[in-house]
Amino acid sequence: MARSDKTRKQLLNEPDRFITFSGKLIAFGRSNAKTLLICTGVAVALLLSAVIIRQVFESKEKRASEMVEAAVTKYTAALEDTDPKTAYARVKTDFTDIFDRYGSQQATKAARIVFADISYKGGDADTAVSMYTRALEDFKHAAALKNIILSGLGHAYLLKSEYPESIRYFEMITGGSQNDMKSDALFNLAWLYETTGQEAKSKALYQQLLTEFPGSMYGDLVREKISG
Repeated sequence: MARSDKTRKQLLNEPDRFITFSGKLIAFGRSNAKTLLICTGVAVALLLSAVIIRQVFESKEKRASEMVEAAVTKYTAALEDTDPKTAYARVKTDFTDIFDRYGSQQATKAARIVFADISYKGGDADTAVSMYTRALEDFKHAAALKNIILSGLGHAYLLKSEYPESIRYFEMITGGSQNDMKSDALFNLAWLYETTGQEAKSKALYQQLLTEFPGSMYGDLVREKISG
């Protein structure tokens, strides 16, 4: 038989040791009840705070989405009986209120792109530039939106007759790997170079447009320019 490492007396003493330890633990709990309750309370409070913050966030996101939808609906309705400039004036306060109250929500970030386009069509190039610039930062990791925003900036600066800035943003599109908005950017760049007296660059870009996008809606106009 294998020899036990503990004597019978030692084994019999184990329950006493356990009882002694348990008693000390209970005594500690009684004498430090307030401390334990505070610690437990803090943990529960942190958990509840996380839940509440998420609910508030979701509530704000929902409210922001509802306000954006209402503003866009109002703008669309206004376009049915008036011009883009007047329609823009009718919803400007609505969008400003959304940006002031829910500026960090995802729905609001997307609304900046929408309002930038509304501002541009309404003739307010400065607001369009401001909105598009902020949107470029908000969606700097969203490749699908980048060229749309860059194109908006190019057109907004074109409306302001600030040709160097307009060229800069259209060139960011033509120099990128995405084809979205690229034919539009090539046409506008060619026109800008033509307008600023850079005929060689203009003609090269018109030709590039025909080569890369033979089915472009600008095709007939470009061919006419090149042949003329």
